[in-house]
Amino acid sequence: MGFRPLIAHILLAAGVAVASACGPAPSPAFPAGLTIEEHALHEAPTLDPLAFRPVESSMDTILARHAVERANGFPDNSLLQDGHFSLRTTINAETLVASENYGSDSASSWVTVMHNGQEVYRVDTGMGSPVTPLRGLWAYADHWVLETAYITHDSIGGRLSRDGRALNTSLGYEDAFDFQLLKGRPFYFFKKDGKIGFSYDGEDVPAGYDELPHYGCCSDAETNPRAAQNMVAFFARRGGAWYYIEIGVFN
Repeated sequence: MGFRPLIAHILLAAGVAVASACGPAPSPAFPAGLTIEEHALHEAPTLDPLAFRPVESSMDTILARHAVERANGFPDNSLLQDGHFSLRTTINAETLVASENYGSDSASSWVTVMHNGQEVYRVDTGMGSPVTPLRGLWAYADHWVLETAYITHDSIGGRLSRDGRALNTSLGYEDAFDFQLLKGRPFYFFKKDGKIGFSYDGEDVPAGYDELPHYGCCSDAETNPRAAQNMVAFFARRGGAWYYIEIGVFN
């Protein structure tokens, strides 16, 4: 059986329109030709090894379609700075370094952003945990974006800070996570009013997901979103149905 996505979403600024398609999904008129391909699954993905069962087609056929794009990842920008796990990026030929910090008893943690050896930003990340609170540091145009996880005994929430301002607060997000550059433009997931959507190049899209695994560690990390230069691949649940989804700018 050839490639046949069960659902191809054409995402418009006014909302989400749905169309089924046989063969490759058409390139929508969404910003910069963004395309979303959803594949309904029989059940949630399984681990060890990671596997999923599409309602239509097969896992191997679906993964083969954008295999080259999915393998085109980002360079590792991590380092140890004074013994602290850190990330660095460059903006306007200047280097920024974000580092994790922990209190003596690991009951508290925070992330600092340094420029030329001077602290320019600090954000509280809650308690210590096997999940690293420093999730990402990116730069694009004249902006820098820091992604951190705020960790408590019973929850982990993603927070985004752009140029030292908290996006969760200003945009009303309950959760914001997995920031990346997609074809050079900012992309991330967010939760608002109990539903999960995504933002691309400044436009929020209400995709209506109820669950989207992220920040998993150890074997659970297999279901975290997978970022690449021109796309992102992830699993999500809407209502009682699970999906494998690829969003990208596909030529």
